[in-house]
Amino acid sequence: MVTIEDIKVFFQRNISLSRQTPQESSSRIPIIESWIGLEKAGRLIIKGRLYGHPKHSVGAKIITSTIQGYFAGAGHVYVKTRNSLYELGQPCNELGFLKEISGDQHPEQVTIWNE
Repeated sequence: MVTIEDIKVFFQRNISLSRQTPQESSSRIPIIESWIGLEKAGRLIIKGRLYGHPKHSVGAKIITSTIQGYFAGAGHVYVKTRNSLYELGQPCNELGFLKEISGDQHPEQVTIWNE
């Protein structure tokens, strides 16, 4: 089972310092920016803002389905759900998390990123 800590460590080890600016992609893969990992009912999900998706508005809030895997390529980190592939952009900071998380969510574990 994939854990939040797995993705956090993998992201830190594989993200390129020379990445493109946020919300720019070198491919047609949608990007999740200002993201956090949540474990809810034993499932790992990602919550953030979606960019570059043809069916959603720019910056739309997203909660993915269960994360089934992750990988890196050319300094970018990607997560795979059952039917979708996303690039992970910049993670959320604590202030952004406090503004974004809704009151009806009760995650068992939350990863907050601070730099």
